[in-house]
Parts: sequence; structure tokens; C-alpha cells
Amino acid sequence: MTTYRITVDRKLCSGFASCVELAPHLFRLESDGLAATVVAETDDPAAIDAMSQCPMAAIDVAEATASNREAA
Repeated sequence: MTTYRITVDRKLCSGFASCVELAPHLFRLESDGLAATVVAETDDPAAIDAMSQCPMAAIDVAEATASNREAA
């Protein structure tokens, strides 16, 4: 099973909230109206769907490796 590391570039985010609509268990809107992750890593492919639907390309989803898990 693949584990994904999710990051949101808040400088790119405009708060459209499409990620929250697609995967509310993975993303939330903060009080400033910008997206943030609920979890840093997941095996849920909804993370990839949210990334592909982000109109600002503010979400990055990458395969988590042992080395980047240790750095977290």
C-alpha cells in the first residue's frame, strides 16, 4: 500500500476549498481561509484527487519514503 505525504503551499492557496469538499478528513480551512492538512501522511487516494482539483496547484502529494518519514 502506498503512503502519501501531503503538503499545502499556503502562499499559493486562495481558499477555494475544493480540497476540503473532496477530502474533509485530509484538509481543513484555517481561520485565515487558507487550506491546511489534517494529517501529514495518508494511504487515501483522495489526497491525489484533491491535488488534481486544486485550481491554484497549492497541494503537493508525494509518495512517502522511509527517509522522509524519519525527517518528519
